[in-house]
Amino acid sequence: MRICYVLAYRAPGYIRTRSLLAALDSLPNIECHRAINTCTGLSRYRDTLAQVACIERQYRPDLYILGFRGHELYWPLRHLIGKRPLILDAMMSPSLALAEESQYGLAGRLLSRLMTPIEISILRDADFVLTDTPAHVDAFRQHYQLSQAQLAALPVGAVETAPGARSPGQSPRLRVLFYGSFLPLHGPDVILQACRALNDLPLDLDFIGTNAQIERRLQQVGKPGAPLRYRARRWVPFEDLLQHELPTADLCLGGPFGNTPQAQRVITGKTLQALAQAVPTAVGETAVSQGFVHQQNCLLVPQAAPQALAMSLRWAHENRAQLGHIGQQGQQLYQKQFSLAVLAQRLADILQVFQT
Repeated sequence: MRICYVLAYRAPGYIRTRSLLAALDSLPNIECHRAINTCTGLSRYRDTLAQVACIERQYRPDLYILGFRGHELYWPLRHLIGKRPLILDAMMSPSLALAEESQYGLAGRLLSRLMTPIEISILRDADFVLTDTPAHVDAFRQHYQLSQAQLAALPVGAVETAPGARSPGQSPRLRVLFYGSFLPLHGPDVILQACRALNDLPLDLDFIGTNAQIERRLQQVGKPGAPLRYRARRWVPFEDLLQHELPTADLCLGGPFGNTPQAQRVITGKTLQALAQAVPTAVGETAVSQGFVHQQNCLLVPQAAPQALAMSLRWAHENRAQLGHIGQQGQQLYQKQFSLAVLAQRLADILQVFQT
């Protein structure tokens, strides 16, 4: 079966893309071609579509997969490939995010109203829609009236070749890592409030992905002379995160902690990556956190609860000898429920429908 994976995204190396391509490459009898942008800005769309046209002429694929986030490219791609099967990896809904997450206020809600009919037309035209969790499957069914037969949840995955945690809990100071964007679903207010309650502990709080606003607020976290210290960095290369930052962390703040509608539907990419590397992880409790057991394979924290998060970090400091075991158990949970092997099997089941 010839498949073409199509992507025109500002971050073509995003973990979702890497995971799906690794899963496709692991499947027997699949010939996977790639049309992925090599440039940024608006020219990435022209770049990707030119690659699609070339692959069309040479191989005429049996099926196309449009990767996350591909809504802008959907109709031009459909025009190029005609009625052949097209799977959309929606993962999450941009319209719902704008309407529910309050990141852009009234402007975001108005834009959501304009985008919703377009998104509905795309979702209903696609031959199949992928997302990341059963909760997102339910959201697509409820908001866009898609049938269960059109949808499947595939875990985001992780880079499984990255080194494991070195020795969590063994250093005199506990290094707590958060990386990523400080979006409402991640609960930056919750994280900062929790940190302010921990000034008496020898913690090194390491924040990667900050902006000017977050950095100003971080200045209110530490007190002069207090044992707690923090560091803010705006960007670290992803490979450095995998090879150094995560393996040397004693605890990763995986979240989400924001208690927004989207936060209730996701398991964050940083959570899965930390689990895959056996890094002890603080996980926000959600409808999709089945299998996560507090103080056994993670630190499971209620959402929008800064005091609970602070208590979990304090427990980690006081019970640091247990962190290595928690990290190992978290890795076992990842392998059982979220690994690339799990993703590949689910993807194979979906593709089987298009091979008959």
